[in-house]
Amino acid sequence: MGCGEVWCCRSPINPHKKDVLCWGHHYNQHQMIETLRIESFKSIAEAQFDLGQVNVFIGANGSGKSNLLEALAVLSAAASGKVDPSTLAWRGARASGYFRPMFEGTTGDAETILQASSKSSSYHVTLAAPEVGRSLPWDYKSEKLTTGKRSVADRAMLNKTHSRTDPQVGFAALKIAEASPDSPASVFLKSLAAYSIYSADTPTLHGWTKDPQEREPIGLGGGRLAEAVGELLDLPDQAVALNQEFHDCVDWFESFGVITLNVRKTQINQRGLAFMDRFFKKQKGHWRLLSANDVNEGVLYLAFLAVLGLHPHAPNLLAIENVDHGLNPLLAKRLMTALSERILNAPVKRQVFLTTHNPLVLDGLPLQDKRVRLFTVDRDNSGRSVIRRFEVKDKHREMASQGWTLSRMWINKLIGGVPDV
Repeated sequence: MGCGEVWCCRSPINPHKKDVLCWGHHYNQHQMIETLRIESFKSIAEAQFDLGQVNVFIGANGSGKSNLLEALAVLSAAASGKVDPSTLAWRGARASGYFRPMFEGTTGDAETILQASSKSSSYHVTLAAPEVGRSLPWDYKSEKLTTGKRSVADRAMLNKTHSRTDPQVGFAALKIAEASPDSPASVFLKSLAAYSIYSADTPTLHGWTKDPQEREPIGLGGGRLAEAVGELLDLPDQAVALNQEFHDCVDWFESFGVITLNVRKTQINQRGLAFMDRFFKKQKGHWRLLSANDVNEGVLYLAFLAVLGLHPHAPNLLAIENVDHGLNPLLAKRLMTALSERILNAPVKRQVFLTTHNPLVLDGLPLQDKRVRLFTVDRDNSGRSVIRRFEVKDKHREMASQGWTLSRMWINKLIGGVPDV
């Protein structure tokens, strides 16, 4: 590959000014989920808990953390009007052969119940998953969207007035088309429908493979990373925050930008990230540029998280699986603090769900802020996932005064979410 013109602005690589992108005002509209209810979904027999703006879930491998994120993906698909393999894959859910619990004492045909409630609205749905091995849409058994005490859409009433209805088409999504786009019910349902699970993939971050779920501003596996970073660098405030984050977290970092890569023997120009290492000597007065192939995955993942935290077009409701992906433990701690600050202080109100196995991530959480919440996920004696919120109490403060960090408490099995090995 050969390097061509620099495409991105507001970076020392090319300080020439370009027009700042104009984002739609509707991205500021969002209603956060305050309470989530899940029944009969994979390993989750029954769970209901109150959420914050930043929600972190810890637990052993196989404890049910991913199942929790995917239950929300099913609810999101239901809010969009259809639940099937393609709509679930679009939201980052894994291809799965089973959705219904298979514990002792269950019949195997249990219906999944999901409900999300905000301050003003609530969406409740009961769904029947297809039989194992059948790639069919799910059936809606019941569905209700409310704002306050007013019913906006109720499938039970629809079934009373219509002798034949399609059980695989969501009623709330159709009904909301008649409502004002700024109405609380409309904003809430659209926020749910836009949910996605992000899980960075190293080859995709490097640009070696195409992201199977690519979208704007960034694909679920990290596709379109260079373009998304370029868009951030076009926005003054985000560009400053982005560069500062790299300076704080990467000791060799000098600057970066986006360049056009001219692929030999083809007519295709690709955009790619270019980094400057402050320890490298200049060649003929110019910086030597490092491409995405030349830097480690941790640096690219840092850019990936920055896009999700800073980009105006990132979803207002999203999950990041294994948020410590490819990061040094101390960097993971620092990054968790930075990511939380971005989410909590951003002009665009977002709600995030994060899973991790790295104890140091906990030490970076600003748990003194009530908008940040930590949950432990364990399997009980029957194999069912149990989700509990961890709250800092006097005994934890006393231990902290004696030098105990939250990560140390977790590893020593004092807060839950640790396998019994």
